Formats: sequence, C-alpha cells, structure tokens
Amino acid sequence: MLYVDGMNGLISHNETVQWLYTLVGSKFRLVVKTSLKLLLVFVEYTESNAVLLINAVNTVDTKGGKKLWSNVMEILEEKDGVDTELLVFAMTLINKVSKYTVITTLHIVLKPDFPNMSFTFYTL
Repeated sequence: MLYVDGMNGLISHNETVQWLYTLVGSKFRLVVKTSLKLLLVFVEYTESNAVLLINAVNTVDTKGGKKLWSNVMEILEEKDGVDTELLVFAMTLINKVSKYTVITTLHIVLKPDFPNMSFTFYTL
C-alpha cells in the first residue's frame, strides 16, 4: 500500500477500504492493529482519503445496522484495554479524519468569502 500505484489503486477501489475498516472489528489484536495502521497510512497519504474512509465506514456500518464508527468505538470502550497501542492508533485515526474533514469544511464554507485566508492547525 505504500507504493504510489498501490495507493492509487486503493483510492479507486472503496471496497478494499471497507474491508480494511471491517477488519478493525476483528477479535484478533494483530489483525486490528495492522488494519488501523494501514488506514492511518491511507488517510495520511492525501487529505481527500479521509472522505473516502468516511464513505467506507458509512457503507459498512449502515449495511450492518450499526452506529457509525462502531468498530473503532468498541476498541475505545473496552474496559480492560490492556493494549494501549490499539487505543493510540484508534484515537489517532479519529483525530486525523476529524482534522481533515474540519479543514475541508472550513475551505468550502469560508474560502469564497475570504479567498486569501489560510489555515494553520497545531497539534500537541
């Protein structure tokens, strides 16, 4: 997935992104961790991929009759969350997707009225 051709193939094939998101709900920790890492690489590759991931999540969870982002929320809701790495990856994915959607929304809403406005976000 790290190669440009592979990433472009993934971008054009949303079913694969849906499959990766489905794997986040696996009962096997290594599968969950690898899926989260791959989704993070996907979202960080280009900002528009955050929207593709949101579409994949909507499709998978709507078909399954679940609340949106339920696979990731299950990780965060675990009472005996021994694997802190999973928690970090899950929160990082949510933060990345949230950041990109906020930036995109601000550009769409504010850019026509303020064409010279630039956005700077700081992370801790």
